[in-house]
Amino acid sequence: MSQSEDVEPETYQIMRTIENSLIDSDNVDLEQYLLFWEHVCKVMGSWGTIFSFVVKDVSNKLEKLAQMRNTDPESYKSILTMATRESENGSIRNLKPNRSGTGHLMVLNRALEFVIDLLDGVFTAEDEDSKVSTIARSSYDKHLSQFHSWPVKTAVSAALFTLPRKTEFLIRLRGKMPESDDEQFHDVFNRDGRDIVRRVNQLVESFELTDHNPSA
Repeated sequence: MSQSEDVEPETYQIMRTIENSLIDSDNVDLEQYLLFWEHVCKVMGSWGTIFSFVVKDVSNKLEKLAQMRNTDPESYKSILTMATRESENGSIRNLKPNRSGTGHLMVLNRALEFVIDLLDGVFTAEDEDSKVSTIARSSYDKHLSQFHSWPVKTAVSAALFTLPRKTEFLIRLRGKMPESDDEQFHDVFNRDGRDIVRRVNQLVESFELTDHNPSA
C-alpha cells in the first residue's frame, strides 16, 4: 500500500479504513466507518445495476450520519458514544423521517452482512465461471429482501441477470489492485467486516434494541 493517496486502489482504502474502524474490543470509530462505506460504494457502483439499490440506500444513511457527526462530533465519535447519547436524550428508537443515528447504523449493518456474504461467496467459489447472480441472490434473500417493497424486489430480480460471472466480477472489484492481493483483501474484509457486524449486534443487545425495527 505504498502508492500515494490519490492513486491508491479503492480496495486498499477499503482495507485500511475497515481496519481503522475497529477500536477497543467492542467499539467502532464512526469517522473511519463512514469512510469505509464511501469506498465500498465506489467499488459497488461497478458491479452492476442491482447494486444501485444498495448504494443509494447506504449513501443516504451515510449522509445522515455525517450530518450528525458535524453537528455533535463528540457524541458521534463512535457507535457507543452515539448510542449512549441517543439513549440518554430518548431519540434512539426514533423512526423516519427523524431516524436516530443508531437506527441508521442498524440498517447499514444489514447491508454490510449482504456485502460480506456476497464477496465471501464469490472468492470461495471453486469454479471461475460461477454465476455471481446466484451468490448475490442468496445473500440478498438472507439479509435484505424482507425489508424491501415488492417493486424493489422485482427490480432486483431483473437486475440480477446483468451480473457478470466470477472472473469478470473480480476484475471490476480489483480495479488497480493486483490479482495477487485477492486473498489479503478477502481475509481482511471478511474478518473485520464480521467483527463490525458482531460489535453492532452487541450494541443492539446492550441498548435493548433487539425488538426495534428501524426500517418501520
